[in-house]
Amino acid sequence: MKQKKRGKPNHRRRRAQRRRQRAMTALIAVLVLVMLALAAYIVHWYVNLSRIRANGERYSQLYSGRDATEPPAGVTEAPTATEVPAVTEAATTAPEPTAIATPAPTAMATPTAEPTAVPTPTPEPTPTTEPTPESTATAAPALESTSTPEPTPTAQPTAATTRAATATPKPTQTATPSPTPAPTATPVPSPTPLPLGADMPIVEDELIPTPNADTLVYALPTPPPVQASFEALLASNPDTVGFLEIEEMLSLPVVQRENDNNYYLNHTFDGDEALEGALFMDGLNRLVPEDDCLIVYGHNMKNKTMFGRLSSFGDVTWLRQHSIVHFDTLYENRSYVPFAAFSASTTPGNRQYFDVRQFIFDEVEFDKFVLKLQSRSTLRIPVDVRYGDHLLLLVTCDYTTDTGRFILALRQLRPDETDAGMWARVVDAEAK
Repeated sequence: MKQKKRGKPNHRRRRAQRRRQRAMTALIAVLVLVMLALAAYIVHWYVNLSRIRANGERYSQLYSGRDATEPPAGVTEAPTATEVPAVTEAATTAPEPTAIATPAPTAMATPTAEPTAVPTPTPEPTPTTEPTPESTATAAPALESTSTPEPTPTAQPTAATTRAATATPKPTQTATPSPTPAPTATPVPSPTPLPLGADMPIVEDELIPTPNADTLVYALPTPPPVQASFEALLASNPDTVGFLEIEEMLSLPVVQRENDNNYYLNHTFDGDEALEGALFMDGLNRLVPEDDCLIVYGHNMKNKTMFGRLSSFGDVTWLRQHSIVHFDTLYENRSYVPFAAFSASTTPGNRQYFDVRQFIFDEVEFDKFVLKLQSRSTLRIPVDVRYGDHLLLLVTCDYTTDTGRFILALRQLRPDETDAGMWARVVDAEAK
């Protein structure tokens, strides 16, 4: 009996030890799985980070940048200064030989009328005008007068030509009519019967000929030529509309699909599906004619890519050190300066709700919109904004509020402003 009593506690201890061993094994397995999952996440995080950075560097290499477009602007100014005198010299020297050459045949033409009529019957009407000194004095009026008095001298050469024709040169007379049928055949504008049947061609034909200063021309807006710096990016993705550069933050192309703000939420610039998507301009924005306010969206990535550090502009220290943003479009390179930065909600009825999608304003609406942006800003930035300035809004997610967005509002630098000057002004920014 004593041995049986001693055996029961041993059996219980063994079962307890087995339970503890199984629990430890399960815990170790869970920890291993957690560590493996964490390691996989870290590896995936760094792989995505390196991939996004590599793509960003490749996109920057595809974009030749503003350095490639600014020198040509300076080069065009130099030739214009040299070309203007060249044109004026050509204009002054060209008429002089013509004025000197015309009197020479007139002196030869007066002694003998028949030989002059044979080689050049046409120049006779112009030299017959006696005021040769006037033609030497001013060349432009001479050109204008030769065009108008043509109908009057035609009556005199006809008699001279008939005399020359009856005298000897029948072959020359046949040669002169031979060119005349050619010009008569050129007015082949058979469109004359078209007005009888079609009305629309009549309107088009009447609008085309000889516009003058009083002519009203109606045309649809056509885009200016695309900058050569975007050729490589457009070849890779025809949706390219610009390139955004923020020092120490990002240097990426901006794309757009008309009336579509969903595709580039999960598609990269190359068209691959990815969480970071791409920087894209609002699908309702227009560059030709350009809207008053352009909006560019991007994901707030935790790996600090894309617009992952855009909220840094809410810090005065960062703003003072990065006060200039460059946004180049297909047609123009521009610099922008921030004037407001804040978080808002896109849910109507929310206390922080703000309707960011506004594109075209009149003067009153523009002033109200700018006032709303500045009143919500968490920073007081000494940058004035007036009607006529081009606005740029950079928008990303903000997880501090329901359907939150962080909004950075900027305006384009004016022609009389420089990057350094605006930088010095933003240094005086302060938190509210």
